[in-house]
Amino acid sequence: MKKTSSKITLLVSVLAVAGMFTVPALRAADDAEKAAKKAKRDADNLKKYDANKNGKLDADEEAVMKADMEKAKAEKKKKSEGK
Repeated sequence: MKKTSSKITLLVSVLAVAGMFTVPALRAADDAEKAAKKAKRDADNLKKYDANKNGKLDADEEAVMKADMEKAKAEKKKKSEGK
């Protein structure tokens, strides 16, 4: 009986250690995917709102971007309430 409980303990320990290495790897993959999406979104925003083409968003350009985002958010909310 002692051998069986030892095998179960060993199996549980091995699975726990495997889980410790698997979870961070999966989380890192999710983080990399999120970072890629953010980089694409930032590049698209820069291309769309950088009026003076200096490679960065100035305060007035950011204000236009935020106004557009608020407008889109309000339209989405209005559309969802209308259903």
